[in-house]
Amino acid sequence: MGKLNFLTHTRRNIAFAVQHLSPFLQQPREPHMQTALHILRYLKGEPSIGVLLSSTPTFDLLAYCNADWASCPHSRKSVSGFIVFFGNTLATWKSKKQATVSLSSAKAEYRSIRRLVAELSWLSRLLHELTIPSTTSIPVKCDNLVAIYIAKKPAFHERTKHIALNYRFVRHKLMEGLIRLNYVPTKHQLADVLTKPLTGVQHIIPFCSNWGFTHPPICRGC
Repeated sequence: MGKLNFLTHTRRNIAFAVQHLSPFLQQPREPHMQTALHILRYLKGEPSIGVLLSSTPTFDLLAYCNADWASCPHSRKSVSGFIVFFGNTLATWKSKKQATVSLSSAKAEYRSIRRLVAELSWLSRLLHELTIPSTTSIPVKCDNLVAIYIAKKPAFHERTKHIALNYRFVRHKLMEGLIRLNYVPTKHQLADVLTKPLTGVQHIIPFCSNWGFTHPPICRGC
């Protein structure tokens, strides 16, 4: 599992499976071992696939975030996932179980947005220090209208007190102009594959067509 976790630096397509197995390292059971072997067989089927680093001269940031509410059958914690594109290249990603149980899907989604906004805030400062012209109002794609509405609505009422800190942080960055929240249908949510197990077709299409995964060119000698 340690080697698989290291491999997620270049193979983002196994990030969800690796984070799902990581909590069972101390007391693994046979189903966990079978799942780990399944991951290895999947990697063996496409050993040369990798991330394409695009040479397009653009420095725009684009982010997708999602959450699968109460998806863990043992703790009922939600799984957050996000991806960030730097130009046409996949720059950073995350698939992680949330620290506490969320009482609603909107709360789980909002926590996912907060984690992504923190990542974007750090990336924005890093690009500024590297004197790279980064864009403001970074588009953040989310498929939960309630979470978007809570972030954009100025009123702060009783129903959002349980996510007060997350609300204030995201709202502050939204008012600063760092991010711009946009709705995206679930079928176009590229971060969906980092939050839940999907079918083979649903799993492979984002990586090949949208995430920039490709096979390296074959070296035919000089």
